[in-house]
Amino acid sequence: MTFIKSLAAVASSVLIAGYGAPAHADDSAEPTTAAPTSTIDWTTCPGTTAVQCATIEVPLDWSDPGGEKIHLGLARHQATDPDQRIGSLVLDPGGPGMSGVADMTARNGQVATAAVLERFDVVTYDPRGVYTSSLITCDQNMVDATEALKDPHSQADFDKLVAAKVALSEDCRRRTGPLYDHTDTIHTVHDIDAIRAALGEDRISQIGDSYGTLATQLYAQMYPDRVRALVGDGNMDHHNVRTAWDWMSAGTGALEENFLQFAAWCDTTPDCALYGRDTKKTYGELRERARKGELTDPTSGSVISFAGLTATVFGANFPEAWTGLAGTIKALYDGEATPPPPTGDPWPPGVPRLPQEVWLCQDFDLQVSNYAEWKLLSSQLARKYPNVQWSPYANSALNCVGYTGETTYPQAPPDTSDAPPMVMLGNVHDYATVYSWSQAAARDTGATLVTYEGYGHTVYPATAAAGPSTCINDVIDEYLINLEVPATGTSCPDIQIPGGV
Repeated sequence: MTFIKSLAAVASSVLIAGYGAPAHADDSAEPTTAAPTSTIDWTTCPGTTAVQCATIEVPLDWSDPGGEKIHLGLARHQATDPDQRIGSLVLDPGGPGMSGVADMTARNGQVATAAVLERFDVVTYDPRGVYTSSLITCDQNMVDATEALKDPHSQADFDKLVAAKVALSEDCRRRTGPLYDHTDTIHTVHDIDAIRAALGEDRISQIGDSYGTLATQLYAQMYPDRVRALVGDGNMDHHNVRTAWDWMSAGTGALEENFLQFAAWCDTTPDCALYGRDTKKTYGELRERARKGELTDPTSGSVISFAGLTATVFGANFPEAWTGLAGTIKALYDGEATPPPPTGDPWPPGVPRLPQEVWLCQDFDLQVSNYAEWKLLSSQLARKYPNVQWSPYANSALNCVGYTGETTYPQAPPDTSDAPPMVMLGNVHDYATVYSWSQAAARDTGATLVTYEGYGHTVYPATAAAGPSTCINDVIDEYLINLEVPATGTSCPDIQIPGGV
């Protein structure tokens, strides 16, 4: 891969090199007796009772801090026991492009366990370009049209995708201005430190969620003396994920493994609609019909594509959806009325959905040169994962095709040796930020990895129909509150009950 070095990246490398051994403050969990001197003007967020909102100003380009400014939207849930307040805990939202403000306001501040909410002011933000921050604006019709082209079946299809992506980049840049090209994680990390300063804190604790773990990891490298505690939940592997194959193989491999777990459950559970049918064989025949264009929805009569079928079988990633998924596969196979497939869109209502390449392609140089390469990658994927052969995450490897910006956060081994001990969480069956990514990120940063033996994507604060994972919650609370790093090899059992309704 070729990395293009920008002024922001050069400035960041100078900042990183300029840090020696940090002078850490006392690492005890004694409460702060005086509130920090903050420059933020907080007001109650609309529709909430326990969350405050605000904005702060930051440089558009951190290599030119005296230049044009943009604003960041913030949200805060204040410590419920202010006399025992430890400090501020900053939540780094995922996506890329998710809104921390929308999540916190929708949950009225209940974004951590009660124990953590007692002791910390929990603060989150909207990354630059998102929702309550200075916005990136794109033509939504162009966004939707481009997404529809991410399933090319010929060079002509591939060329249409490239042309659409180029046009989309040009449209977003024209509507947005220079902000469009200043959204890499280096800028996000500087923004986080600006939040810290505005809060009046010498050091902050952080939890990175999914894509937000890129910022959490890089903050520990760039500002090690300003870290009190750091948790990465469902971790990105920025160092080792270097190609489109790395990206598409990870998500498809997770879906393959989870499908095999689903099939084993169905084949041994009389209540499963596919019991006694050989689940892998049944789905395999359905898959081949879809590949040949011979699978139709019996209700609408429309053809179900292979990619569309794979989107349905994505429900294998969620044990609570297994009963419904089995019923869908059976109904499709038997030509009966099709029950709705498992659904669940994590995107908050009211938050504009932007193309993820706005952030992703400044952090990852994921390139596919032509349709022949794409077809080869797809064939390799089908051979390596013979049951599902594909996943929706494979299509996202095309996000950077036709992108007209630069990869300004080049990949390199991280150096977090000056940061305090860090903790990472990894779900064995995570379908998005896969477990191997958390393992690699923990090795690269020296973090202690806590394993959750269950499903889903990210885990803290852990809740499920069967009740919260007190194991995960207790381990992370002990670390955040008392700075007790869990033992190497700590693992928490799965609490989910397969089947669902």
